[in-house]
Amino acid sequence: MGGRTMQLSAVLLARVLLFVESFDLNPRGKAYYPNIVQGIVEKCGFQKFPQKLEEFDEVKGVEFIGGRWGDVTIEMMKIFSNGLLLDTRISTAESERILAEALSWSVSAFGLVYNPRSMNRRGYVSQLTFHTEVPLLGKPESPVSKFTQRANEAFAQISGDKTPWQPIALTLQSDQVPRKPVNAPFTIQRRAEVAFSDNKYFSEAPLPTDLHIALLEQFEADVEGA
Repeated sequence: MGGRTMQLSAVLLARVLLFVESFDLNPRGKAYYPNIVQGIVEKCGFQKFPQKLEEFDEVKGVEFIGGRWGDVTIEMMKIFSNGLLLDTRISTAESERILAEALSWSVSAFGLVYNPRSMNRRGYVSQLTFHTEVPLLGKPESPVSKFTQRANEAFAQISGDKTPWQPIALTLQSDQVPRKPVNAPFTIQRRAEVAFSDNKYFSEAPLPTDLHIALLEQFEADVEGA
């Protein structure tokens, strides 16, 4: 991890969402939906897949859970009326690769239509945990640390409890006016139910995994050098 103190602990989610109307994949309705589902389950070995009529709701997402593509575990795949979602725990690059390969396979298997050049709008969600000795949420002598110290003194004065309080999260989000954000926020926060002294953090970002990690490493370096 760049020779600094940041150490990746785990990739919790590497999600890619391809925005495409399901009608565009089956423009003349030649492919029979139940055959597609059966073929996907046989190809990937999904442990949970739609079997009842109400489970074929593309508004909520037609859900497949616990499958494999080659040697990679697919945590979840969903088919929406306006997109395809695929989760792994390796990287968003792997999730994209699997989704592209699966779509290419579906062309010969079911007669679907897939044109990568016209289907390139994507969304991402990356979740990971990591350790760092760098105080990302408040370096000593910083305004945040000074505020934290004064707040601790106030809490102790009112309650008599001297258990230290510390900053636990940094969150970035796009302006909610005039519309609500369509992406997940970028968060850096202390890992829940883990002692502060363990220096373990959780981060989520609407970015590819590699870019997510690179931004965290650069932030760590900036805090360390400030």
